[in-house]
Amino acid sequence: MSSLENEIGTLSELMDQEVEQYHRILNALDKEAECLKHGDVDSLLDTVKTIEVHTTALHRLQEPIEASLRGVFEDLGRDAENLTLSRLVEHLPPEARARMQVYHHTLTELQGRVRRVNEKNKMFIREHVAFLSDLTSMIVRPAAEVPCYPKSGKPRPASSLPYALNREV
Repeated sequence: MSSLENEIGTLSELMDQEVEQYHRILNALDKEAECLKHGDVDSLLDTVKTIEVHTTALHRLQEPIEASLRGVFEDLGRDAENLTLSRLVEHLPPEARARMQVYHHTLTELQGRVRRVNEKNKMFIREHVAFLSDLTSMIVRPAAEVPCYPKSGKPRPASSLPYALNREV
């Protein structure tokens, strides 16, 4: 087996690990969405920790992937200036090109899905926090009732109600 084949094999193994981490992150983000919908705070905290673990593992893979990309570029006799998978695909022999194109397509798709699900969850959290803030504001400082037709014919200034909460329910 040639040095190039070894480097491509190593890169493939690392890409498999990267794809696996993205799948784990997506599964955790889906679980996060379920926890948010059901208001399960304990499970939500565990899920956020799980996402952090997988994200950290994904970041740890970046250095070995870059080293492997550099090795493949060097074995191809190309400069290792711009280390990207899409650039690498252009220079690979046909049998390795197809496999790396699949990795590139899969990773691009997974990154997009992670971004979309994460944004959806973030939007849900923001809307929920805004709702709770509005609800709390209404409880703490209820709106003063102003009659539609004041007796004097002149609008009265709204009197603010006391800031006390009635703890009887």
